[in-house]
Formats: sequence, structure tokens, C-alpha cells
Amino acid sequence: MNFLVIQHLDIEPPGLIGELLQKAGHSIQTVHINRGEELPADSAHMDGIVIMGGPQSANDSHLCYIRDELQWLAARIDEGLPMIGICLGAQLMAKASGAHILRSPVRELGWFPVYRTMATATDPLFSAMTDGQVVFQWHGETFSISDSMTLLATHPDVPAQAFRLGQAQYGLQFHIEIDAAVIEQWIDYGESERNHLGQAGILNMRMAIDELMPTAHRFCTTLVNSWLEQIHPSTERA
Repeated sequence: MNFLVIQHLDIEPPGLIGELLQKAGHSIQTVHINRGEELPADSAHMDGIVIMGGPQSANDSHLCYIRDELQWLAARIDEGLPMIGICLGAQLMAKASGAHILRSPVRELGWFPVYRTMATATDPLFSAMTDGQVVFQWHGETFSISDSMTLLATHPDVPAQAFRLGQAQYGLQFHIEIDAAVIEQWIDYGESERNHLGQAGILNMRMAIDELMPTAHRFCTTLVNSWLEQIHPSTERA
């Protein structure tokens, strides 16, 4: 199968998601949209898209490529094209489907639990998620829940954590693709995030990596394999 990755920053690649797709024998084309690379005119040759994070906001209407991406995603959502959006990618999906992008009531930076909803048990991707699954967060905005969205993971402080639109169309506020090296790149890049966390917060986040990363990677593997199964039931698992 053929997958398109939309990237908004060089240090926010598809990571483990991309590795799992390639390991399963699928091809990946990456569009670095912030560099001026254009999205394909249509989705005729795509089996799915992965929309990555970035420092931009889905509300950045002054950025032509964000405006264009929102319109492009709205069309792909209407077509029923499978997709996974990560962080900014989820926010772009949310806005394209009629939700609002808001300042997050809590600036989630580091490791946080997410919890099951009433809809989680019957979802093809999230039914196996442990209640209180610890995930890696790196965001300052969130989104409202529109009528077209089914909420699949939540938190008391920031309710919008993961949602489903159509079949195989998922938005995740958290990051499942990361490894320790990527986290270090984000710490180096994010002056605002470093100031918010402080030295103690950064140290605590780093100290938790060895303990929490293996479980996070298993969670990512489960989600991606289940997503591929939704797209093509005969897909060989990675």
C-alpha cells in the first residue's frame, strides 16, 4: 500500500509509525509542507495518510500552507481516506471536521495518562488500550469535540485526547511515534517548553523514558497494526 506523510517540521518525523509501515512492506511518500512542498492534487494513489505534529497552530490562518492543508484534509475526510493525525495533525483533522482549536487548559509536556471512554471498548484500534495508558505529550493547544467525532481517549484536565471520524480516520493529541532521541531534539528546539518545565521537570521526564518507552512503543505498534487491518484486512502485521 502507498502512504503519504505530511510533515510540518524536520524534527517531527513519522518515527516508529513510519518504521512499522515500511516493515510491513508499504511505501511512504513525505511532503514537507512547511518547506513549500505541495500536497497531491487528489488521493487516487493513496491508501492512507499520516499527519504529523509541529509548532504551528491549526488556527494559523496567516500561513497559506495551513489554510491549504485544512481544505485538502476536509476533502480527504469527506472521501473517507484512512488517516492518522498526531498532535498538530489531530488538531488539523479536528478543525477540518468542524471543531474549534483552543488553548489547552493544561500545558501537557511529558508523560501523562489517558483514559478510556464509553466508545473505547468497541473501537477497532483502541479497544485494547489500558485505562490510564501513559503517553507522551508535547502541546499547548487542544480542540473541541464536534458532532462528527467519537471520543476514544480522554483526561480530566484535557478531555480531547483521541477521536475517530470515519472508518480508519483517527486523531491523537499525544505522540506515539517518538523515541528518546526525538524527545531530546524537542527539548533542544523548544525554548518555551524548556522554560515551562524547568530543570526539574526536564530531569523527571528524562528519568521516566527507560521505564515508559517500551510500553509506549507496544501501544504504538498495536494501534498501527490495527489501523492497517482496518484499511486492508489481509495486511500482514509488522
